[in-house]
Amino acid sequence: MGTGKDRLDLTIDVLDLPAQHAAALWTLSPQELIAATLQEFREIEQLGIDPSDYQLLDAATGAVLDEKPLDALFGKDAKDVHLKLVEKSASIPRGAQPAPEPIYLREQSTGRVYRIGWLPAIIGRPDRNLPYNQLLAVNLEALPTGLRVSRRHVRLSEQGGRYYVERMSGNPTMLRRATGETIHLLDASRTPIDHSDLIVLERSQITLKFLLQRTMPPTVDPSSNETATAGVENEEAQD
Repeated sequence: MGTGKDRLDLTIDVLDLPAQHAAALWTLSPQELIAATLQEFREIEQLGIDPSDYQLLDAATGAVLDEKPLDALFGKDAKDVHLKLVEKSASIPRGAQPAPEPIYLREQSTGRVYRIGWLPAIIGRPDRNLPYNQLLAVNLEALPTGLRVSRRHVRLSEQGGRYYVERMSGNPTMLRRATGETIHLLDASRTPIDHSDLIVLERSQITLKFLLQRTMPPTVDPSSNETATAGVENEEAQD
């Protein structure tokens, strides 16, 4: 079966997708296991590519795993190991409220995912000398064309259960709806935004997909998943 003394049979809940079965090398650290899991479940749009954005919890106790090899954490006789992959939480800045539900922006060219933990939320680049710096939720500076993004480029907000996007600079920005309709955003004018709509920052050609957790389908069959990257494999695939 490909499992045995060199591998730990375990179950991982990946965000809201429960009971994914895998066999991981004992030598893996939690961060390496996270990286392998992100690679394997990349079809989940709300899941990012940066292991530092996530942590592994013991499902039974809720404790964060120490950064040690799996054999040091559990011992070679471990059974029924159940872990949870969760996002690291962010503190809510002054002038904002917690987002009413999980909200994400996925940068389409790199697959980088930004969790929107508060509203109103600013998309742009950091500058402590400008207003609302504490509300910056999406820093695009590190992207290849990130310096073409305005420091205060777009604001996301919510009112009455609806979400809105607003252009904050003269930098041209479009909203491309999932239906195909394209709207050129105007300064200081809020436009409703829905799940799967795209925010297009035209000068930088950065496209951000607006995602809500409530619409995430369980696209992976727990009984057939294969986590084969970086020393993690599905035990059924080795029969």
